[in-house]
Order: sequence, then C-alpha cells, then structure tokens
Amino acid sequence: MTSIDRQLKSAEPLIAGARPGSGWLAAGLVLAVWSAILISFRSHVAMVLEAWETLPSHAHGYVVLLIVGYLLWNKRPQLQGLACRPSWKGLAALALAGLLAMLGEMVSVAAVVQFSIVFMLFCAVWAVAGDRVARVTLGPLSFLLFAVPFGVEALPVLMNWTADATVLALRYTGVPVFQEGRNFVIPSGQWSVIEACGGIRYLLTSVFIGAVFAYLTYTHLYKRALFMVWAVIMPLVANWVRAYVIVMVAHLTNNEWGLGMSHLTLGWVIFGLAIFASFAVGARWRDPLPVFQPQPQGASSPMAVVLAASVLAAVIPFAWHGMAAAMEGQGDSRAPLLRLDTLASLEQDPAATSGIRPEFQGARAVHQASYRYKGEPVDVYVAYYRNQRQGAELVSVFNRLEPSHDWNWSISSHVSRNSPTVPEVRLEGYVKGDRHAAVYHFYWVNGTTTTSDAGSKVLEMISRLRGRGDDAAAITITAYSTDNLEAARLKTEAFAAEHLAGVLADLSRTAEAGR
Repeated sequence: MTSIDRQLKSAEPLIAGARPGSGWLAAGLVLAVWSAILISFRSHVAMVLEAWETLPSHAHGYVVLLIVGYLLWNKRPQLQGLACRPSWKGLAALALAGLLAMLGEMVSVAAVVQFSIVFMLFCAVWAVAGDRVARVTLGPLSFLLFAVPFGVEALPVLMNWTADATVLALRYTGVPVFQEGRNFVIPSGQWSVIEACGGIRYLLTSVFIGAVFAYLTYTHLYKRALFMVWAVIMPLVANWVRAYVIVMVAHLTNNEWGLGMSHLTLGWVIFGLAIFASFAVGARWRDPLPVFQPQPQGASSPMAVVLAASVLAAVIPFAWHGMAAAMEGQGDSRAPLLRLDTLASLEQDPAATSGIRPEFQGARAVHQASYRYKGEPVDVYVAYYRNQRQGAELVSVFNRLEPSHDWNWSISSHVSRNSPTVPEVRLEGYVKGDRHAAVYHFYWVNGTTTTSDAGSKVLEMISRLRGRGDDAAAITITAYSTDNLEAARLKTEAFAAEHLAGVLADLSRTAEAGR
C-alpha cells in the first residue's frame, strides 16, 4: 500500500484540476442528501435497527456499517482529487429508486423499501459527486445490502432441507428412522427441526463474511462469483453435518451428550471450522493488489450546479414518501362489516379451544369459529384487512398460523385445483400427540386468490393503482383426525369444496360495501 500511496502523491499535479476542498464539499453534500433519505423513510430505518437488536440472524448489522466505513476510508487514495460533477443519470436513478420505495410503502413490503433506501444512498453519491466517484464507491456501498434484514422467509425451506438431509444421513449410516415432515423418530428418541436448527443464521453470516473476503482477496469477477457460490453452499452443508452429528452423538451416548450447551457448542465449532477451511483454501488463489494510475480529471462543475443537484436529490425522497402517504390515506377508513352468511346454517361449537388458532396482527375484522361438519370439528378463520400499513398488513413475519407452538409442524405443500369451487391452496400439517391437523390456507385480494406472499403484494398494488382499495383477507380452514394427516386433509377438502365458494362470495360483498 505504501508504494501505491507514493505513486498517487506523485501524480497529484495531474489531478489538480479539481478545486481545493471540493472533495470535502462533495462529501458534505452527499451526507446531507443521505440524511434527507434516512429522515424521509425514518420508520423503515427504525425497523432495520430494531431487527439488528432483536433478530439473531441479523445481529451483524452494525458490523456492516463498520465494514462499509473501513472500505470507504481505504478508497481515499482513489477519491482524492476526483472532480465533483453531478450526474443527471444519477438523479434519474435516484428518482427510480424512490419510485420503487413508494410502491413498497403502498403495499407495506418493508424489504422493498429498505433495499430501495440502499439504492438511493448509492444514487445520491452518483447524482451529487458524479460518475467517477460512483464507480469508486460502488463496491464499498454495495455491502449496505447486507444491512437489510432479509432472508427470514427462506427459513421454512431451510428447515425442510435440514430435516431431509439428517434423515437421509441417518438411514445411510444404518439408523432406522420414521419421518413425518420436520419430525423424525429414531430408536433413542424423537427429534424435531425447529427454527434455530434451520441454519438461517449460519447462511446469512457466511454470505456476508464471504462477500467481504471475496472483495478484499480477489479482483477478478469470476473468482468473486465462485467464492460467493461456495459461501452459500458451505453453510447449508455445514448445518446438515451439524444436525447429523448432534443426533448421532446423542444417539450413541444415550442422550447424555448432544443436548443443551453441547448442542450449541458442536454447531458453532463445526461452522467455525468450515469458515476457517474456506478462507484457508480461498486465500491460495489470492489476486495481487491493483496499482492505480490516476488520470487527469479536469475541473469540478460550477458551485451552483453542485448545489442545485444536491437540493434536487434531497427533495426526491421526501416527494416519493409524501406521495405514498397521500395514496395510503385515500382508502375507506370505516371498519369492514364481515359477515359469512354462507356458514350461518352450520352448527357452531363455542367450547372448542384445543385446535389451531391463527393470529394475524392488525386485521380490521376477524371471523374465528369452530363448526360441526358431518359430526366432526372444522375451524374457520378469516382475517380481513383494509387500509393496510406496516404492522397491520396481510403478509407479515409476525402473522402466524399456529402462534402457540403447542402443535408441531409436520409438512407444507401446495394443493392444486381439483374442484371448481376450491382455489389453489397451501396445505400445512401439524401434529399434537396422536391428533393431526390439516390446514388449508390462502390469500384473497379483492376477488383474486393466491398462495404467494409476493403475489398477494402485487395484487394489492394493482388494486390500489386501479382505485379499488386494498381489501384483502387471509383464509384458513382446519380439520382434524386421530388417524393420519391425509385423513384430516380429506375432511378439510370436503368442507372447502362445499362451503369455500360461498365464503369467497361473502368476502366480495364485504369489499363492495366499503367502496
């Protein structure tokens, strides 16, 4: 690094076209625009900080800021003397990123807004300081993407993979296993893959650390890409090995080891060894540090142009945020009158309390009842939303089909349309003792059904842009059986085929009454 600094200092006459102090002025203006972005979307910034404090999988958020600051500080030799030339392309990109943030606010998708904030921070540098500064700072600022609390949505899939990989390894090594979803039984005891075993923390930590290592170690794009692919594969495999080793240790020691603190210790030891081995191997193909040859940059733009670009860049985020707030206030503020007339003729069982009881926060109206259908209990839950906002929205990580954790999740799958009266639904299976519960779950958005979280957000955005509001509902139907999950599913299917079309018609009438 010393030799690079000498070369840069010797080249200072070549880049003296920039006015003295213009670099500090550009940095100050960029920080002012960043402040405007963060203040205008301060509620989402607060959500990010809260996630860093409360979610173990995103506890590295503050470390991300330190890494970004360190990498930007190391870019000083390249930034020194660069001319400050505001870019209209940067302003256009900033406006597009603000539009994306507005759409994210409209449909209450926090991740979209938060990623858009990161894009706006980069575009602010591009708009105020110009193309060359943007290219130099692109790498360090890209790490801000890891500050966004994303990835939790993949946890159910990771849990399924962990359970399947563990069962496969046990069978391969001669241990008899009976599996039902994420639950499996071996001769020495019963095991269940819970959220902490899914490996999401390993995965997110590995991807972040791997990205920093690849950025500092390699200059060739293909090497960085290959190492990032490994940074995704490695924690998945390490987590599967961890789960298998823990189960085997407990099995071979009659459950004296592999539980409690030894459970956690084995996990982090295996992950630490995998990270160390990855860095040791990856360092063998390290690229040499590049030698930068500064080029003449010319003069900075007139002060009036720089200030005008900065003011415009600071106004853009406030404008998009204000537009989103105005559109959110256009909906009907009255609470919806939710009446499921199609179920009025069924006998209710008000004493039933031992079944699946979903919890959807912020619903404007809720219908939750247990009915007697062909002599068997069937639970129906409808959470109806209108004028959705953050914390009171149809799709949220805080909404739970089974919030009590008394039931063990066993399986999740899609059930295709096999009846003209039953839309595509998602089947969630739960077990409690010898009782099985089959839950049909899907979303209804202003007359259209979907099982996709992202799809429901798109439908909500289209409905709002068409001026039809954001009325939506989560529908769950649950039947039970002491035989097996398939027997419970057939009961849920029969109830849905007979009554679901009427429930959807009732929801459409509720939405029409609010327009």
